[in-house]
Amino acid sequence: MDRAGRWAGLPLLVVLIAVWILLTVQGRAVRSGEFLIGDCPYYASTAVSLWTDGDLDLRNQLRGGLPVHQRQIALGVKGQWFPKHPVLMPLLSVPFYATLGVAGFLLFNSLVFAGLGIVVWMLCRRHVSPALSTLTTAAILGGTFLRAYVYNYSPDLFAAFLFLAGLLLVLQDRPLPGGGCLGLSVMAKVTNLFSLLIVMGFLCFRPRRRDALLVASGALPFLVGMALLNTAMFGSPTTTGYDRTLVLEHGSPTTISHRGFFDLPLLEGVQGQLFSQRTGLLTTSPLLLLALPGMLLLLRRHSWEGLLVLSLAEFTFLLFSTYRWWATSHYGNRFLMAPVALAAIPLALTLEEIRHGLRRTRRLPVVVSAAMADP
Repeated sequence: MDRAGRWAGLPLLVVLIAVWILLTVQGRAVRSGEFLIGDCPYYASTAVSLWTDGDLDLRNQLRGGLPVHQRQIALGVKGQWFPKHPVLMPLLSVPFYATLGVAGFLLFNSLVFAGLGIVVWMLCRRHVSPALSTLTTAAILGGTFLRAYVYNYSPDLFAAFLFLAGLLLVLQDRPLPGGGCLGLSVMAKVTNLFSLLIVMGFLCFRPRRRDALLVASGALPFLVGMALLNTAMFGSPTTTGYDRTLVLEHGSPTTISHRGFFDLPLLEGVQGQLFSQRTGLLTTSPLLLLALPGMLLLLRRHSWEGLLVLSLAEFTFLLFSTYRWWATSHYGNRFLMAPVALAAIPLALTLEEIRHGLRRTRRLPVVVSAAMADP
C-alpha cells in the first residue's frame, strides 16, 4: 500500500472531530472556567502558579484554606501546598494559559481529544480500511462516555492519549519513542506504570526481546525526572502527592496516602463499574458490547496483540474495581478511558465482519437466481 493510501480517510476524521468540538463548545462559556469541574481547577491552578509565580506552591492561588481545599493538595517537605496531582499537563498548558487565559485550558483539552482520535484511528487502520477506521473512531469518541470530556480539561484524557500513542509506536515496531511516550504517560498518571510494565513483559515473549529494553530506555529519562521531582517536593523518589495528601482530622492538619484507598471489595467494584447508572460501562457506553466478538477475532488472528490489549484492559478494570473512589467522575468512569479507547481495535474487526456479512447476503440472491436460470 502506498503512503497516500495508508493515510486516506484521516483528513476527514480530523475535520469531523474539529466540527464536533466546535459544535460542542458553541454557546458555552469558555473564559469563565465553567468547564473546570472535579479535579480540573487544581490542575488549572498549578498552571497559573507556574506562569504567575514560577513555582508549584499553590498557596497564592487557593483561597479559603484547608477547610476548602483539603484532599486536593499535598504537603511539601517545607510545608508548601504542592499539587496532589501530576504536574505534566499543567506544565504543557502554561503557553495556552499565557496566550488565551482560562480559555487556553479548553483549547488544550480539545487538541488532546483530537490527538486521541487520531491515535485511535491509526490503531484501527492497522487492521481495517480507512473508511472503517474513521467509522470506528467516530463511534468510540461519540458512542461512549468519552464524548462527555470534550468540554473539559481532563487529565485522564491526556494520560490516555499519551499511553495509546506510546502503545501505537510499540506496535509499529518503534520501541524507543514508544517507551518515551509510555514514560510520559506515567508522569501524567502514576498508575500507568503498571501498564508500562505489562507492555514490557509482553515484549519479552516476542522474537525481538531487546525491544523491551528499548522501551525501558525510552521511558527511563521520564521516570528519573519524575523521581527527582518527587524527591524535591516530597523528600523521596517514590513519594507522590497522593502519598502526602493534606486533610483535616478533628481540626488538625495531617496527611494521608491514597495507596490505602485500594481497599474496596473486588466484586463490589466490578459490579459498580459495569452497572452504575451514572458511571457504569454498560449504562454509559453500551456500544462496547459490539467489541466483544471482535476481541475473539483479534485473539484468533493476532494472538500476541490481542492478549496484550485484553491484559491492559482487564488489569486496569480490575485495579480500579478495588479503588474506593472509582466513581468520582461527572459521567462515565474516567479511570477507564484508555481501555475504552483500546476497544476501538476489536470494535473495528466486528464492524468489518458485519460488512462482510452484508456483502455475502447481497450476493446470495444473485447466485440463487443464476443457479435457477441454468438449465
